[in-house]
Amino acid sequence: MLWRFIVLGVLLVIVYFMVKSALQGLFGKGRDVTRSVGSSGRPSEMVQDPVCGMFIPKEGAYILEQSGQRVFFCSETCRANYQKKLSSA
Repeated sequence: MLWRFIVLGVLLVIVYFMVKSALQGLFGKGRDVTRSVGSSGRPSEMVQDPVCGMFIPKEGAYILEQSGQRVFFCSETCRANYQKKLSSA
């Protein structure tokens, strides 16, 4: 009779940890989605592409220097579209 309670207790503990792990995976608890790991292994700063609005790591972005300021882009296409928009304005 006692062994049944022991087995039930072990099963309950296993189920508890499985449910806890699944819920953390669903809700992303403990994750930081605003940072990306750079080539140095440390988190890198995220910047927003002004054309498409996508956030990208600063160190991997395409750059356009304009009036002494740097503008960051996710792709060469977005950078070209931005330059076209500037030249037509």
